[in-house]
Amino acid sequence: MKKEKKTAKVVVSGKEENTSKKVLIGAACVVVIAALGYWGWTRMHAGSDPFLLPVMDKSAVVATVSGEDVRLSELEKVKASIPQLKDIPMQVVYNQLLDAYINNKVILDQAKKEGLQNNPDVKKALKDAEDQILFQAYLAKQLQARMTPDKLQAIYQQEVKNFVPQDEIRARHILVATQKEANDIIVQLKAGADFATLADKYSLDKDPNALNGGDLGYFTKNMMIPEFADAAFSLEKGKFSQKPVKTAFGWHVIKVEDVRKSAPPAYEEVEDAVKARFAEVTAAQIMQEERNKAQVKIFDIFAAQQPAAQAAPAPVPVQPAAEPAPAEAVEVEAVEVAVPVQE
Repeated sequence: MKKEKKTAKVVVSGKEENTSKKVLIGAACVVVIAALGYWGWTRMHAGSDPFLLPVMDKSAVVATVSGEDVRLSELEKVKASIPQLKDIPMQVVYNQLLDAYINNKVILDQAKKEGLQNNPDVKKALKDAEDQILFQAYLAKQLQARMTPDKLQAIYQQEVKNFVPQDEIRARHILVATQKEANDIIVQLKAGADFATLADKYSLDKDPNALNGGDLGYFTKNMMIPEFADAAFSLEKGKFSQKPVKTAFGWHVIKVEDVRKSAPPAYEEVEDAVKARFAEVTAAQIMQEERNKAQVKIFDIFAAQQPAAQAAPAPVPVQPAAEPAPAEAVEVEAVEVAVPVQE
């Protein structure tokens, strides 16, 4: 049973990135998918640890392409440039990463041999890419200079003031495949069996991120799927579910260990999100400052293309009406008045 985790991250750096890494990013996305799939598979199967790379010098040559060495350090740089691979060991993605690197290099070498770098369309695309990199580099440099601990703390403290505590619980669970298994576990618990011991013995949830004994840690109600959350939050502290709880994952037996109000997360837990918020606000300020210095003038090129408005008709003087004769009927001739419509 996994809690939903929502994170925001921004990386601010004033360093210029290596262009060779950018070339590999497209194919590396394919590597990410394959690597994440393989990584998840190995974590689900006990005893099926992936092969381990020997401890090697980063300058070690791992392949040659057309006589040119490919070093381990180059693969490390590519891996580091892909956020999805940050927490995955190199040994898990090594083969896929090396294969993608070689494929990209042989195609890139062939493109250069054919002189495609001189193609006008390619030149324009490279110039556009260079402009975008310079744009990002300048903003990153300015953000880095302005991002001080005091400013980040100010954002964090404001968020803490706006924080609304929620009910949260710390719970354990035991996940099994059938209702009968869940009922058998409940019988054992009623007889005095230890919940954590039964969880380690029977639970199908072998997520290494979960704590021992089926411990899910603290969570709020919206962090779990509805069926599980409704059952868990209906229990009192120290109590376990008297009936199995059915979800898409299987059948659960739940025990609530503690109940409390949530507290604001520590700064270290949300530092990346705080930096992202700072970058969002400050980047807009930087761009406005640069616009002011550049003395930008904007011309309304569409104004001349609008149809000219028709002139309003001159006002018609109103003559005072003559008083009718007291004893005679007055006939009024109907007059059609054309009223011009101004478009």
